Amino acid sequence: MEQTKQDPVKIRFLLLGSLIYNIGISFIWPLTTIYMHQYLHQTLTVAAIVLLLYYGITLLGNAIGGAIFDKITPFKTILLGAIITSFCALAMFLIPSWPFYPIFLVIYGIGDGVVTTAINSIATTMKTHASSFFFNLLYMTRNLGLVIGSLLVGIITFLGPQAWFASAFTFFVVFTGLLLLFFRKLDQANLVQAAPTPIQRNFSSKKNFWTIISLVICMFFCWLAYEQWDSNLSVHMLNHGISTAEYSFCWTLNSALITISQPILTYFDSYLSKKISARLYIGFTLFASSFLILIGANNYSNYLLAMFILTCGEALAFPAVSAYVHAHAPKNQAGRYQGLVLAGTSAGRALAALFGAILLNHMTMPVLLLILASLIIISLINFILFNSLKQKDA
Repeated sequence: MEQTKQDPVKIRFLLLGSLIYNIGISFIWPLTTIYMHQYLHQTLTVAAIVLLLYYGITLLGNAIGGAIFDKITPFKTILLGAIITSFCALAMFLIPSWPFYPIFLVIYGIGDGVVTTAINSIATTMKTHASSFFFNLLYMTRNLGLVIGSLLVGIITFLGPQAWFASAFTFFVVFTGLLLLFFRKLDQANLVQAAPTPIQRNFSSKKNFWTIISLVICMFFCWLAYEQWDSNLSVHMLNHGISTAEYSFCWTLNSALITISQPILTYFDSYLSKKISARLYIGFTLFASSFLILIGANNYSNYLLAMFILTCGEALAFPAVSAYVHAHAPKNQAGRYQGLVLAGTSAGRALAALFGAILLNHMTMPVLLLILASLIIISLINFILFNSLKQKDA
């Protein structure tokens, strides 16, 4: 009985694995456009199409990862993803040319989708704390890994792009070694099936299912809007006198706030877990309101304020989405539903740049921002309605 209360992976190894893996991915997908345009001499349109394919295949990886996590074993699932990402990083290093690079990148997307889904799903197997406790910390390590990785990219840039791929391969191999040493007990954890909770027994209810779907849709629209900061909004800011350094500082602020906020939220996790619906409502509302602030942005301080509010909303809502889905999904389908959450994220990221570009061909940036904020608010209202109906039936 006591053994079932032990974590299948020690928390320090789970967080270290997440940190190492996210440092590794910082050497690949954030640099795709730069590498393809400056080194492979492809047009920005071609780079955008490749990124669209990458995010689309990552969505497939999320689905595959969730399915085999539930039906085969957690350990083999995450190990498979780690092997695929390691192989692709090595292939990029050995054959850094067109058209092999986009082929390896797309295959890498499958492995990345499997690994990210598996890491989230592992949090659902932990016993010593509520799943939200682990999701908060994993969200922090993910962002911290991207910050450290970005700093390392700047340091080794003078060595050329092959140094990026060699670094990614190194971190992925270290990650794989960590899995082999400390993650094997995941299979044992998968054999212990707890008795279903009242929520899980009621999962056959269509209202319960559509509540999760409505939350995933909300995440999709959030990422559709969020990625505008990386694509169309960044160009808009530079065209209106904001320097590249000032734009970059917005992301520094974002990373710093997330790194600071997640340990604080984790400390109050016991209270916040009981108020998870309110946490989601407030977080998504803040997130949407940041785009309303951007509509009237006429100086740099407005952009900083918008990023501050967006990050507060992100820190509150995004980790809580995985915790909410875990609490309301069947135990034997935890991986599938964590994959569904990440698939919504991947789909939003995949379509964001293209969506924004198409709309900007026919309207102004303020109108685009208003549409994005409206989509988030409408999807949030939809989630609130489903969640309220489900709670009445519980």
